[in-house]
Amino acid sequence: MESPLKIFTEQLRDGKREQIEHVLPPDFLGLSEPDLIFQHPIYLKGEVYATDEDLILQLSAHTEVKMPCSICNDMTFVTLKTEELYHTILLSELESTTFDFTDILREEIVILIPQYVECQQGNCPERKVISKFMKSKVVSPQNHFPFADL
Repeated sequence: MESPLKIFTEQLRDGKREQIEHVLPPDFLGLSEPDLIFQHPIYLKGEVYATDEDLILQLSAHTEVKMPCSICNDMTFVTLKTEELYHTILLSELESTTFDFTDILREEIVILIPQYVECQQGNCPERKVISKFMKSKVVSPQNHFPFADL
């Protein structure tokens, strides 16, 4: 499959900027995890331009991922959104005049996936069931300074 995320650096001469706007299918990420389901498309917008020495990508992207709630284990949707993503590549390091930023975008989206999520915008109904097993947030009135006697 031909990648829609290719940049032709020769077209960016003399201060020209190229606008980027794509709707990518969720399988673009290449993730097939049972507890990490991408069903919604990835919306990508931004621009690319070149300076004398660098290729500069300025992007924003958003999508949703379905993953289990950390409390009740029910599947819940989480919005993944990145704005003001800048990526700079030295033009001298490019092997050709074509640059594919698929891996850069994939990496940025995967980094956005949270380790823990809670359903119903952080108000999981099962929280009250497990709260008795969680540590209290009460701070002990007695402070301990282990290095005070040094």
